Amino acid sequence: NHSAPSYYQKSKPGEDDVEPSLKKFLAKQFSSVAIEAHQNLAPARIGFGAGSLIGATRNRQQRNDLIDPQVGVLRVESTEGRKTIATLFNFTGHPVIIGSTNMFLSGEYPGAASRAVENLLGGVAIFTQGACGDITVNRSGDPFMEIERLGRTVAGEVIKVSGLIQCTDDVSLKFASQTLKLPARSMPDLDAAKQALAQGQAALDAAKAKPAPTAVVQTLDDKLRVLSMAVMRAEAIAADPTKKETELTAEVQVLQVGSVIYAAIPGEIFVEYALELRQRVKQDTGHSFCLIGYANGYLGYIVTPRAMETGGYEASVTRLQPLGGRSLTEAVMELVQQLDLN
Repeated sequence: NHSAPSYYQKSKPGEDDVEPSLKKFLAKQFSSVAIEAHQNLAPARIGFGAGSLIGATRNRQQRNDLIDPQVGVLRVESTEGRKTIATLFNFTGHPVIIGSTNMFLSGEYPGAASRAVENLLGGVAIFTQGACGDITVNRSGDPFMEIERLGRTVAGEVIKVSGLIQCTDDVSLKFASQTLKLPARSMPDLDAAKQALAQGQAALDAAKAKPAPTAVVQTLDDKLRVLSMAVMRAEAIAADPTKKETELTAEVQVLQVGSVIYAAIPGEIFVEYALELRQRVKQDTGHSFCLIGYANGYLGYIVTPRAMETGGYEASVTRLQPLGGRSLTEAVMELVQQLDLN
């Protein structure tokens, strides 16, 4: 989300994308959690269920209701009395209720949802983000109140689904991964980037002078911000050509846990890809499907070819060529076939 220290510091191509102090801290924390979990191993049952949440999100790129409403819930319970050990839930929506000017640390609505699930069900609640590249959350009013409201709303669906899951101790676990080399998007040279920025500034100034409707001014202002970022990247490459990206590395993973398959992709992929994958996985294997974004790396926005044509913020800043997302989804399906579930 936008309310925590940034692990990803790569504002210019070629720069190291890891904040050293945070990397060290997270490595220590993850290791400690793994050791603690191993020390507390116990017999358990696992089950998966999925609900639906309509009205909480919208498609900010297409400005419509093309979303992923699924709330996927993996329940882990004790073999005695159905006591909740852990709840892993997956939902799709950018945690951007608090704006970019906020300086408070916050778990945003996923944090509020996790707390609510833990308070009612017990155990540990873990949130995973879906294909939220073009999906934002609906909100209005005080942002901190909205965090709690949306968090409770998501938690309510998680709790409902969890109560209907039938767990079993006979669970198949299978895993596969693949590392891809994806061609990077070509960036404009410095002169072209500066010219585009100047034209963008002139258009914004003219709109303000009319004055144009607020929505028009806001759109031009957003475009100017993207053009400024393009100039910054072009300046970095002009100063040091080795900073120019030619290809990007992406690890794609699939994990089968009983009746559900999880696919992990390193970036903010557009929702159309996730909806397509869910349908294909269901048709090919009969399994449920959840896509997890921001996993084992960060490629930024992974947009569709359609979005590259229609434009917008995400398409303007993507680091991948238009077919990068398709390469990732096909890799997911290849890995699903390797699991040999039939």
